[in-house]
Amino acid sequence: MLKVAHTICPSCSVGCGVNLIIKDQEAVGTYPYKRHPINQGKNCKKGRDSYQILNENRLKDPLIRKKGLEQVSWEDALETATSQLKSHENHEIGIIASGDCTNEEYETLKKFADALGVENIGYNAKNIPTFKFKTASLDDVENSDFILIIGDVLKENPLLGRRVVLAKEGGAEIITADYPEKTLTGINSDEYIQIESTSSFLDNINRKVLETPHQSTTVIISGVSGEEFENILKFFQDSNAKLLPVMEECNSRGAMNLLSALTEDDLKDLLKNVKLLYVVGDDPASYMEESLKNIEFLITQNFFVNETVLMSDVVLPGSCWAEKSGSFTNTTGEIQNFEKIVEPPGNAWDDVTIIREIAEKMGLEL
Repeated sequence: MLKVAHTICPSCSVGCGVNLIIKDQEAVGTYPYKRHPINQGKNCKKGRDSYQILNENRLKDPLIRKKGLEQVSWEDALETATSQLKSHENHEIGIIASGDCTNEEYETLKKFADALGVENIGYNAKNIPTFKFKTASLDDVENSDFILIIGDVLKENPLLGRRVVLAKEGGAEIITADYPEKTLTGINSDEYIQIESTSSFLDNINRKVLETPHQSTTVIISGVSGEEFENILKFFQDSNAKLLPVMEECNSRGAMNLLSALTEDDLKDLLKNVKLLYVVGDDPASYMEESLKNIEFLITQNFFVNETVLMSDVVLPGSCWAEKSGSFTNTTGEIQNFEKIVEPPGNAWDDVTIIREIAEKMGLEL
């Protein structure tokens, strides 16, 4: 049986619509969703290939480390996880999420941490810390007279880049700044500025360009992090420019609304202070494996095998985005709902269900 079902692409934070082609309960391809307001029937290569996420290196059964990772029942896995959580003091427990979870998972995880009294909780923020201002919309980008881009959005976020191209066709001036000698975005801009650091670029930019009367200006920020991002915000806070930070993961904007945004240094500090770590959706072993060696007990909840899974004491198989209902908040702040399309493989469960089951076994009310 063949069916086509609409969902939101999980490949980046722009929030494009994509149709999954399902054959006999397996995703076999994608098809453009012509009426979606963000990408208007266009999909980049990452969007077209997004269905492959559902089929690669999937976790199908709970695992417990004995002599090695061994398949067990859900009852055994949950009992082991909860007994370890109960045996540790609240300050000894850390919880890390990724920017790829749903808003509903963040809400449930936050309630779980609050009920447990755990303060060491946050998500891997990667490139951009928490911000509270209203960002530019995609229509603002397309209707701009002047666009300043920091990063390579045409390469990394092609459907956002498409709005930049449409703005240029409408007469907008495009200036791009980035570190490489040349970039795809730079090649398609009116001017490309190669920079050594964001700070040096901001020290030299002509403010008059951004303060031209009656000019609609948008600043797109991609590929910078931490102090550089803060410097950019300070520079433009008194201008009339509209800002659009581009998040790296599909729901980092939703994560920052509920959890603390943790840089890699923040995550390393968290790991120094906890003995038990509960990881939901992230892969800290891929970027700070050495720091994980101090953890006494590691619980990982994910839908595919990664480096952290292979180091874990308990592995709880969760669901991929098309296997559950929920919502993402895209980089412009728009909440986008999606419905479950296919069942998760094997004995994998919905992620909210897993968190609630652990809470129930611990006698916690969420």
